[in-house]
Parts: sequence; C-alpha cells; structure tokens
Amino acid sequence: MNEPDATLFPAGLLAAIKPSMGEPVKGQARIYIDDAVVQQAPVKIEKPKAGEIQWDVMHVRELFDLWRSFILLPEAYSMLGVYFDVSRFSWVMVVESEQIPAVGPGKMLPLLLPLHRREADGKVSLVEMQLIT
Repeated sequence: MNEPDATLFPAGLLAAIKPSMGEPVKGQARIYIDDAVVQQAPVKIEKPKAGEIQWDVMHVRELFDLWRSFILLPEAYSMLGVYFDVSRFSWVMVVESEQIPAVGPGKMLPLLLPLHRREADGKVSLVEMQLIT
C-alpha cells in the first residue's frame, strides 16, 4: 500500500490513517536532561550562552551522538533530536517509540522520565521509563 501524502493531511489525521494501513504509529516524548546527568557525561557539556540561541529551543546536532551513547534508552526507543530549551534552561531530548501514545496536533509532547540505578561497581542501568501525559 502506498504512503499517503503527508502534505495533504493534518498530522492528527495522518496519524489516524496510518494504523488502518497496518503501520505502527510511533508517539514522541520529551526527556529533560538534569544537570546531575550532564555532569556524568564523558566530556564537558556547557549550556549555550546568551546570544548563541534563538528564543525557545535550539537544535544541537553536535550532542546527538553523545547523548545517544550516554543516555540508556530501550531498543524500542529512537532518539529524534537534542535541543536546549531556553524557557527551562535545560537540555531536552525528543524520542520516538511505538510504546508512547501519539498526541494530536497542537498538543504538548508527554514527558518521559527514565529511572537509572548505579551499582556499587559503577555500572549504570535503566530501571524503568515513566510516561507523564
């Protein structure tokens, strides 16, 4: 079956059409990266300085691969981008998965809270992923 032309349908309608075509619908969510997590990164990550960002969010391509290797995500989750959220003065990662419900157009992406555990030997593992809608 052919893919419908996305330019002809609003995002919410296209999301409703795809399941009937037998394709899984992937929802998206935000993960805010806490300063304590940033400090654990293998390289120093600085927040953008005034004048280096545009209001609201800034896409940071250089950090994409670093976050993908550093933040433990289940295999079912794909990382779409890393941004700096100016209003929260925090890094935010946008992920996609069939396990996240799709949201309609104009709606805020849900918040995803990964819970990690550090063992005595220093190994870090993902314990659970909590979705807040």
